Amino acid sequence: MLQIAMKYSFKAMAALILMLTSIVVQAQEKVEIDTQEVKSWLETNWIWVAAGVVLLLLIVFLSRGSRTTNNRTISGGERKTTTVVKDEQGNVQSVTTTEEKL
Repeated sequence: MLQIAMKYSFKAMAALILMLTSIVVQAQEKVEIDTQEVKSWLETNWIWVAAGVVLLLLIVFLSRGSRTTNNRTISGGERKTTTVVKDEQGNVQSVTTTEEKL
């Protein structure tokens, strides 16, 4: 029984040494840093900044154009005024609508 325990402990130790060796070998990879290629944030992301500016300009111009178009469509160059006259009980006596050109 002692021989079986020694056999399994030897296999476990061999597996542990193999795992540790592979970790050490992987940890020894060379890392090279190119110090000449350092760029600022704006140099690397200039396209995103430009796209954001263009998108903002599009939103501003499109919202201004739709606002003036809606005003012209709603008013149509005319102003309508409706006057409703009611008696003391709340019944409508008369309705008068006048149109004025702006």
